[in-house]
Amino acid sequence: MRILIVPDKFKGSLTAAQAAKSIAIGLRAVKPKAKITQLPLSDGGEGFVETIVQARHGRMASMKTIDPLGKPCRAHYGILPDGTAVVGLTEASGLWRVPPKQRNPGTVTVVGTGQILAKLVENGCARIILGIGGSATTDGGIGLAAPLGFRFLDKKGNAIPLHGEGLGKLAQIIAPKNKIKTEFIVATDVDNPLYGPNGAAVQFGPQKGATPAQVRRLDAHLKQLATVAKESLGHSGHAEAGAGAAGGCGYGLITFLKAKRVTGFDLFRQWTALDVLIEKHDLVITGEGCLDKTSTQGKGPWAVAHLAKKHGKPVWAVCGACRLPKGKTPFAAISEILPHAPNLATAQKRGAFYLRHIAQDLARSMM
Repeated sequence: MRILIVPDKFKGSLTAAQAAKSIAIGLRAVKPKAKITQLPLSDGGEGFVETIVQARHGRMASMKTIDPLGKPCRAHYGILPDGTAVVGLTEASGLWRVPPKQRNPGTVTVVGTGQILAKLVENGCARIILGIGGSATTDGGIGLAAPLGFRFLDKKGNAIPLHGEGLGKLAQIIAPKNKIKTEFIVATDVDNPLYGPNGAAVQFGPQKGATPAQVRRLDAHLKQLATVAKESLGHSGHAEAGAGAAGGCGYGLITFLKAKRVTGFDLFRQWTALDVLIEKHDLVITGEGCLDKTSTQGKGPWAVAHLAKKHGKPVWAVCGACRLPKGKTPFAAISEILPHAPNLATAQKRGAFYLRHIAQDLARSMM
């Protein structure tokens, strides 16, 4: 039996690499002779930079910047052999950097990642690939664009605060005088538009700490951003696939920096030769912390499942919890941690233990 393990992160519990290792340990406890390949998945969020750099034989680097709360931090990025820079928004501006009690997608910032982009542009970087999963904010990407020279002003011509709540005061956008020559490629893990029922605030705001009232307010602010961008710049990419990714950072990159949008999974698939790996294995196991509606909107495990089916390989999912509606899914089997754990806190704290446990159950079912 040849088994390919391609899990995403289990948010709040395990990285993708830790999840893959735990699953492998569980499988080997029951099937010691199985040939197991571990391939941690990143479709734009945590682990994105390391995955791409390793696959393309690049090198890691770091620089000083600020976190979502404005505190000094050091963030990693990658440089590929051809000079392309690989930046992960989560490195400086990820939700993981904000303590749970301080999470507020309307007041935290992505300026730290914008500073990294600005420094790379200043240094003459010709192309930047930016993975934008796992952000802490809902600011429409203004925090990314401001360090590159874009000005976001209120009715009196004063600079607005560079966060989601600040967007409520936005009346004008002024582009930098000097054209930015760097080519930007944005890798997103979802295909949502900027605002509306499937937009950044409604779909992802609650995960970042937004209250229902704040979700409605931020959604209105994102719509206002699109209106002002159209008036000030002559265009707005609010309806583009991926515009709503990372609190609207996809929108900011597409609209302000003319970024080409690709799915993070497509990059991962191409640069890890995933199709070839799937063909060489008999079974594919993927998963993430929670399988829900957002999983079906372009996230990695869902894409892995469809790709495996395309190659005629069965694919099993392991997850903390499954909240997908009952019905047809691309998974041949789904195993959850929560039925085995007494509560969510314990499931997250002992995620590795429970993943090993359900992986053993999966291995026994193969007999």
